[in-house]
Amino acid sequence: MTSVRDFARGSLLAAAALLSACSLEGSDEYRHREYDWTQLAQALDSAVGESETQLRGYSFVLNVDGRREFSRAGGDMTLDTAIPIASAAKAPAAAALLTLEREGRVDLDVPVSQYIGDAVTWPPAKAAITLRMLLNHTSGLPTTSPCLDETNMLTLQQCVAEIAQAPLDFLPGTQFGYSAAGYQVAGLVAEQVTGQSWNTLFRERVAAPLGMASFSYGEMSNPRVAGGAVSNAADYIRFSQAILGGGAPLLSKAQGQALRQSQVSGLPVYFTPALPDARLEGYSLGWWISAPANHPGSNGPETSDPGLLGSTPWIDYGKNYTAVLLITGTPEKGLSMWTAAREKVLAELNRE
Repeated sequence: MTSVRDFARGSLLAAAALLSACSLEGSDEYRHREYDWTQLAQALDSAVGESETQLRGYSFVLNVDGRREFSRAGGDMTLDTAIPIASAAKAPAAAALLTLEREGRVDLDVPVSQYIGDAVTWPPAKAAITLRMLLNHTSGLPTTSPCLDETNMLTLQQCVAEIAQAPLDFLPGTQFGYSAAGYQVAGLVAEQVTGQSWNTLFRERVAAPLGMASFSYGEMSNPRVAGGAVSNAADYIRFSQAILGGGAPLLSKAQGQALRQSQVSGLPVYFTPALPDARLEGYSLGWWISAPANHPGSNGPETSDPGLLGSTPWIDYGKNYTAVLLITGTPEKGLSMWTAAREKVLAELNRE
């Protein structure tokens, strides 16, 4: 049972996080004049235009050392424009599950069948699958499922029942296979443990404590846990800033540290959506990992959560900054803008 002291402490932590996040809000352009972000602004603006290779708009926010350093939007987007973020929802979704681990309500290494119970008939062939495997894409569950089509009028429980009957792509824990279906199962675990819908529990455990008013899964009965959220850049960076700062108030310090380290090292890759030029060689829980050698100018590591439409949040632990780029485009366009923005950010942070 939660004591009055625990409740008060949690309320104070949430309030502190909200005040901290609010203090990061800033106007467009250059709030702290010791940095000159002119070249970064030019690189971002060059992606917007009327040609087929250009975007109709973007929004971008940068925090350095825990404060808002730069924010800019172009084309038909503003900093308040909330758009579908696709797979950039995975890191926040994983964090929601990790709040349950922090409270001792789930164990990442216990078979998920113990939490699913009789809500879904879980086949013996999948008995070894744990929550950790679902979140780091080593469960062997298929990449996706017909029940994840947004036009499919099922419940989350019904969707997971379909996923449970799909053949495994590989034995659990033996390979890395990026899987939205796995995150759907993780969402049902959270629902079973809390007795709340995914939409409600995510809002109460992640969005509300951080003041992420625009971040939402909507009110669908079958929310796409891995990729069905919308957000604006200003709200998403509240989340990535919390992770960069160690995880509080969402996660423990140990959990925050674990997000920086790959949990799939040495495993064969069955399927990855990552573009080769992205140089993403590891994965933790919701975050891709990239080694410092891949990005000259920082000691890293760098973690990121790029989405299918090109939106990309990332964290550079070596330079203590986080940035969020939101676009509606393609993975290739997102990678191009991410690469250009990263280069300009590091150049300015390293300027004598």
